[in-house]
Amino acid sequence: MALGAILGAVFGGVSSAVGTSSQNAQAQAAADRQNKYNRKVYDFQVKEQERQYEYAVEGLEITKRNNEANLQFQEAERTQQYDYGMGIRAYEHNQNMRAWDASVSGAVQQVSFNQLAEQAALVDQDRLIHEQLLSISFNETETLLDYGAAAAGLGLKKRQARGAAATQAQATRIETLKAAGAAQARGAGGRSAARNIQGMVAEAGARQAAIIDDLMYNLEATDQQLYKMNQQLIIDKAGFEMSRESAQMSDVVARTKIQQKVLQANMDAVGRIGLKPEIAPPLPVPLALPRPEYQDVFKPGVPPAPMAVVAMQQNMFSSILGGAMSGAQMGAQVQSSFGSGGGFKPKTSVGSTNWGAMNTSQFTGGFGVAAPGYGGVKF
Repeated sequence: MALGAILGAVFGGVSSAVGTSSQNAQAQAAADRQNKYNRKVYDFQVKEQERQYEYAVEGLEITKRNNEANLQFQEAERTQQYDYGMGIRAYEHNQNMRAWDASVSGAVQQVSFNQLAEQAALVDQDRLIHEQLLSISFNETETLLDYGAAAAGLGLKKRQARGAAATQAQATRIETLKAAGAAQARGAGGRSAARNIQGMVAEAGARQAAIIDDLMYNLEATDQQLYKMNQQLIIDKAGFEMSRESAQMSDVVARTKIQQKVLQANMDAVGRIGLKPEIAPPLPVPLALPRPEYQDVFKPGVPPAPMAVVAMQQNMFSSILGGAMSGAQMGAQVQSSFGSGGGFKPKTSVGSTNWGAMNTSQFTGGFGVAAPGYGGVKF
């Protein structure tokens, strides 16, 4: 039984050592693969983090360019609206000035027309006053001619009356002389002849006196007619003078009315001009749009490298010891199975610990690293 235990211990220790070495190699290979994978993941994460940072920086630059282009477009649009508004302002002012110039030109033409109309009206008025004065002069001349003719007729009538009276008186004297001569020729003498001659002389004197009285009457009547004619001439002259004054006063009134009408027409023409238009105040100059302030993209730091995975290694001594104990127990059991029936069977437990049933985990720490101590057993 001792030999079996020894052989079992040797065989178990060797077998445990070989198994433990294989398990340690596999654990180390797995740890190496895990570390390699972790390193690749770390490098990928660092590169991705750098790419994300560069992507964010590029995105910020694109946002800046887009915002700047948008702001420049808005400023250009506002400048265009400002230029268009200023153009409309200048156009409307030019239109107002054109309308005002047209009203001024129309007023000037109207004033010129009023002046021409005034001159034409004054020419007509000159012609009218000339015709009126000429008509008065014609009437006055005709009156004077009529007066002269009437005065000449009265003078002729006076001369004719004097001539007729002288002729009648001469005829009466001749007849009286003839009658006296005839009486003397008949030879009548004495007082009767003298009385006949005296009678004839007296008759002739009476007839001459009658002729003189008739002449004086005719001359007085003619003088009265001439006096009336002189008075009428004076009245007619006064009437002609008053007609001239009236025509001149009417001419002054007519000229004053012409001037009033021209002045009113000029005032109406000037009143239609209106105030001279003034240009509207300029539009406010568009201000530059405010630029936004950008914060730099946060650049993350490099994370710590991944912690290396350490392969969990089993302690070779504890494995050999455990395998030897297990082999010795197994060898003893086998020995007892083939030995004498009443032989002694030793127990494989020391104290309360069953060494044959222990595994390697009982001899290692909790982190896959062999705990310090003999055989991995914690004391």
